[in-house]
Amino acid sequence: MDRTLLERIVEAIDRRHAEDPAGREAAYARAMSGHLEALQSVPSDALRIAVRAQHFERWLYPRSDFPPGRQGYLRWRAEAARRQAEAVGTLLESHSVDDATTKRVQSLMMKRNRLRDPEVQTLEDCACLVFLESELPRFAAGREPRRVVEILRRTWRKMSETGRRRALELPIDRSSRDLLEKAVGW
Repeated sequence: MDRTLLERIVEAIDRRHAEDPAGREAAYARAMSGHLEALQSVPSDALRIAVRAQHFERWLYPRSDFPPGRQGYLRWRAEAARRQAEAVGTLLESHSVDDATTKRVQSLMMKRNRLRDPEVQTLEDCACLVFLESELPRFAAGREPRRVVEILRRTWRKMSETGRRRALELPIDRSSRDLLEKAVGW
């Protein structure tokens, strides 16, 4: 894919992120791309697009539309990923992106075969890093610390060694670092 087309696609994704009523998705997308650049020197175009579009139109699929608890969360996350991948597929088709690239982006966004696909693992690392760096304080607020530590343990298990090394370098606040230290036993 030529650089001009890739830039136009990223701009279209960013325009849509800018429509997020909560105003968080544009910053999330930039942070995802920033972590990708740190993790891989030459990522594929499909991975660049999938990382930038990871939360594409997520505000259209509110978590509150699903039951509380872990099972409700997992259903919401799977449904959001499927719908986001479909919407990005439509966006890529509108830019005349070939079918193979479109399907690859969608597969990455849905995090298929994480344990066997290094690009899916890289995308997962980026998402975990953004969570740890930017979202953990808001997420932890009002939750029982023991529960947050359990979630951080699951997050840590999903990360590659490269992602974990990067996590250790993150400039996170003291309370977040304390929770993470409890979770991973530093």
